[in-house]
Amino acid sequence: MAIGKLAKAAAENGLLHTFGVPGSGQSLELIDALHGHGVAFHSVHHEGAAAIMAGTTGRLSNRAGMAIAIKGPGLANMVGGMAACAYENLPMLGVTEAYGPDVPLAKAHKRLDQAALSAAVAKGRRFLAGDGPGYGELAGWAEQEAPGPVFLELAGQVGQADPVPGPETLPDNGDVLGLIERAERPVVIAGTLALRLGLAPELSRLRIPVFSTAAAKGAVDEGLPQAAGVYTGAGQERSPEADLIPRADLIVGIGLRPGEVLGAGPFASDAVNLDPIDAPGQDGFAFAGVLRDPAPALDLLARKAWGVEECAAAVGKLRQHLLGTGQFLPAHAFAAIAAAFPNGVRMVIDTGYFCTIGEHIWQAPKGEWCLSSGSGRYMGMGLPQAIAAAIHDPSVPTILAVGDGGIAPFFAEARLARRLNLPLAVLQMSDGGYGSVRTRAIADGLIQAPMLEPGASWRGAFDGIGFTTAEADNADALAAALAEWRPDGGPMFALLPMDSDAYQEMIRGVR
Repeated sequence: MAIGKLAKAAAENGLLHTFGVPGSGQSLELIDALHGHGVAFHSVHHEGAAAIMAGTTGRLSNRAGMAIAIKGPGLANMVGGMAACAYENLPMLGVTEAYGPDVPLAKAHKRLDQAALSAAVAKGRRFLAGDGPGYGELAGWAEQEAPGPVFLELAGQVGQADPVPGPETLPDNGDVLGLIERAERPVVIAGTLALRLGLAPELSRLRIPVFSTAAAKGAVDEGLPQAAGVYTGAGQERSPEADLIPRADLIVGIGLRPGEVLGAGPFASDAVNLDPIDAPGQDGFAFAGVLRDPAPALDLLARKAWGVEECAAAVGKLRQHLLGTGQFLPAHAFAAIAAAFPNGVRMVIDTGYFCTIGEHIWQAPKGEWCLSSGSGRYMGMGLPQAIAAAIHDPSVPTILAVGDGGIAPFFAEARLARRLNLPLAVLQMSDGGYGSVRTRAIADGLIQAPMLEPGASWRGAFDGIGFTTAEADNADALAAALAEWRPDGGPMFALLPMDSDAYQEMIRGVR
């Protein structure tokens, strides 16, 4: 009965898709009950991918997604994907079968300490109980700031479970509005909170430089002149952050949290944050104050004007540098993609040196059209993200930019993209190895062999599961391949081989 209520409430709360690897027990009963209420279940090959897919649909819908698995090894596999969702603040419910709290230890088949196993990656854990939180409360917990995974155990007839915690209301501290009012050269750095609050219209009206964290790309339309691109805290001399941040007399964060940057430290100027929570480690920014409601601060910022020309110049200078080389490199690939889809495309960027370039060169018009592992740098997350995004919203083509190492972890999930005939293009940017790790090996004279993937093409594998495939070693060839692709005809794969030495050099002065 509890499972039926859970499924009914999930459908009523807008859940459309679930992902997972079912067992023959209550997980299968849940899938059947969800199907009866019109909620689709997508069978995947690894529970970690299911969690990433659920979190991705949660990110795009602003409502918790759901992943389903068996107890023990099913949860053990799912934990990696839940960790990715925790890093990226993706709301999802990880639902597995379980032994109840009173089941004796002699019942040991597939038994694990699931509470301990999930503790590092979930906001909390509850049993599905006759007297306990239902779907709405559990999903709300996952969506509550800061969003992330919640773990739900199906353990038969459990009588009671603890309620879920409510949001904490914190007081403002410091004279945030006074600092903003007195500032002459404020700069905004938007975290993913800005996406969740839907602040794009307010940010697009500002006449001051607006950065976002990598995970928050698209919080402001990056085609606008005040859009300064990505702030990482580790940008070198060619990056807009190295140019513009030192000119500011006030940094205004919007949910600026240490987990969303590569380097968190005090700014040369005063800094304040607009954030309903106190994120762990945020004292590392040495904020002079925190305002819980961003609205009055944004009203004040809308009256300021400076730095738009400097911002456009800094972004343009970096783009000219990245696109100026004669070699075919990720910057040229991203430019070719933008030219091929003038009406827009969803970009999903896996992790590696190409993502460093993509974060700076790809101009996201809105948040739902750009996905990545901007916080966790979780290699391999991109393919499940891209598949889930295309399932959630097939109205816009989805492009996955991925390196030599990012395809392998969840390659089998590409079968789902083919089975559903999704409008997905996978572009493998290949320098023949793990470029970003290899840099350290080269610099310090360490072993390079583990970072090399000679002949790393995945074209044959994608061809074997029914993708249209191509190879392009220059921008014109990539443009031709994209022009031939018909997204409504199903997924495609293209290998983009790139010179390994030029690939190593391209990020110098950027990060």
